Amino acid sequence: MHRRELLITAANPDARHDYLVELHGEPAPGTRLTLRYVPDRAVATPDGVAAYFGALSGTAAAAGPESLAIAVLDDLNNELIPRWVEVTVERTLPVPQRVVIEDRQPGWDNPHLFARMRRV
Repeated sequence: MHRRELLITAANPDARHDYLVELHGEPAPGTRLTLRYVPDRAVATPDGVAAYFGALSGTAAAAGPESLAIAVLDDLNNELIPRWVEVTVERTLPVPQRVVIEDRQPGWDNPHLFARMRRV
C-alpha cells in the first residue's frame, strides 16, 4: 500500500464554513511534522494520519526536510484536496531547521481566517 492511501478521509461535516485543522506528529526521531489545512469536501481521520505518519518514517529519515515537506504537500493535495494547506517540517540535528510550504485552491482566500491564524 502506498503511503498516500493511508490518508483515510471522511466527509467534511460542514463544507459551508472555513475552519482550520491542525495535526502534529513525529515521523522520525528529531523530525516534527505539522499539517494545517482548511478542508473542502473531505477531512483526514486521526487514525489515517497516524498511520500515514508511521509510513513516513523511512522517508523522513532519508529525505531532507525540503523533500519531505514537498512529498507531504503532494500527498495531501491528492487525497484531501484542501482549500488551503501548510506543511511544516522541523529538525533539530545537525542544526535547527524549519521548512514551511503551502498551497491553496485557485481563487480561494479567507483573509479573516488568516488574520486569526497569525495571532495564535
